[in-house]
Amino acid sequence: MLQRTARGPRSKMSRSKPAKSKPAKSKSAKSKPSKPPNKPERTRTNDPERTKRDIVEVATVEFAAEGYSGARVDTIAAKTRTSKRMIYYYFGGKEQLYLVVLEEAYRSIRALESRLDSEKYSAEEALRRLVEATFDHDERNPNFIRLVSIENIHRARHLKRSAELRELNSTIIATLKRILARGREEGVFTREVDPIDLHLAISSYCFFRVANRHTFGSLFDRDLSNARVRNRNKQQIGDMVLAYLKGAGTVSRKPVAGRRFLTGLIGAPIAHSASPAMHEAAAHALGLHCHYQLIEVAGAGRQALRELLDGVRRLGFAGVNVTYPYKEAVVDLLDELAPEAAAMGAVNAIVVRDGVLVGHNTDTTGFARAAAELVAASRRGAVAVIGAGGVGKAIAFALQNLGVAGIRIFDADRARATQLAALLRTHEGVAVADSVEHALRGAVGLVNATPVGMLPNRGTPVPDALLHAGLWVADAVYSPLWTPLLAAAKARGARVMTGRALAIDQAADAFKLFTGIAPSAAVMGDAFDGVMSAKAASVP
Repeated sequence: MLQRTARGPRSKMSRSKPAKSKPAKSKSAKSKPSKPPNKPERTRTNDPERTKRDIVEVATVEFAAEGYSGARVDTIAAKTRTSKRMIYYYFGGKEQLYLVVLEEAYRSIRALESRLDSEKYSAEEALRRLVEATFDHDERNPNFIRLVSIENIHRARHLKRSAELRELNSTIIATLKRILARGREEGVFTREVDPIDLHLAISSYCFFRVANRHTFGSLFDRDLSNARVRNRNKQQIGDMVLAYLKGAGTVSRKPVAGRRFLTGLIGAPIAHSASPAMHEAAAHALGLHCHYQLIEVAGAGRQALRELLDGVRRLGFAGVNVTYPYKEAVVDLLDELAPEAAAMGAVNAIVVRDGVLVGHNTDTTGFARAAAELVAASRRGAVAVIGAGGVGKAIAFALQNLGVAGIRIFDADRARATQLAALLRTHEGVAVADSVEHALRGAVGLVNATPVGMLPNRGTPVPDALLHAGLWVADAVYSPLWTPLLAAAKARGARVMTGRALAIDQAADAFKLFTGIAPSAAVMGDAFDGVMSAKAASVP
């Protein structure tokens, strides 16, 4: 009887003599029902997904506790009541299982963050919620902290082999970009910040508290797990991040009556520019004096531009705008670049501080603010961008910050379009189009970022037949205000945005960078309208 009911390999008991083992069983014992031997649990065999989840959960604890080198697949199999063979069948091997554990660990925090990216919150509230969610996640998940620490010990050797991890973690950068852009539109965040740097700052604080709580607590006699300390720290990191984003560098100072500023514009042709009127009117309304000088230089090479910028540095300019055709050419000639300008390789505003030239791009912030309503109304569908030069880059980055579903780039110089697409690598829906027609296929929006249509040119970058009522159309050109493209789009029922909004919003952002003082957009708008009316009246 005992030999018949023994499980697996024959035990010592099964090798005993039958005569000695039989008396151990009574008649009553025989009558008791026994569990059929060697029957696997149905939940394991019939639910492979649950089995895999259980393996990943146990493996997470094992890798976090023992490290990659110390963790044993045999141990994980034993704790999940499976087998080493089954684990290899599901995952392929130890390293593949470890990568799945890492992916799940990162996926949980990225999913948490994506749920917080809601436009029902102000940018300030959204960012505070994200910071606090990161804080709470790290506090509740010490295994995540250990896994990341272990992978850093291995110099990210395993992580580098996972394409999914890189793509998975790009979402937090996209989320922060959208919140930062919204904060600039709301006038709350005044400092230009690289979203990766911001993510590093938030993660560093939250990660350090958990990773170093024992050593830190022992050295400074501070219990970081104490509820009062924890809540104070969570409030503190949120306050610090928000204070930094609202802080110096581009802080709006109180205007001092009578202060003088020398600013200007470099480009060609620029005689039609409304910038002098806008900047000087904004300064006058604040009790300041501003002279805005048009610096028209055609065909300037690298050396000529270098000498021109040296003059800007030495002559006491507070800053200068840069327009076509020099937005990209000046980049390598500047001392520093703001994060967004560095990312796209285009500058339209140069701030001079103590002889240091710092490049910014207010076309991006200006267009994002101007086009936000159109993008939201079109449910953030794909947008065609015609032109991949300096303004095209700024507009494409602005659209990315606004969270559009896709960006279709067309430029007569395909290499330039390809370069811009590469710069937008964190956005999944970026594509280089072979033609304008291809770019517009399935798009809900269209932006002309070329000089086509700017006086004296009266052409259009898009055939009228491709325009329709389901499209919104914007033009970066504002001279004339109603370009042939916009006139044709309006005639076909499309929603349109003239270059007025971009011209005013980018100018307002540049004025603030140059002077440190926020101007009145309404005053700048009136000055712009005055220039455009005078031009219209002068046309016979």
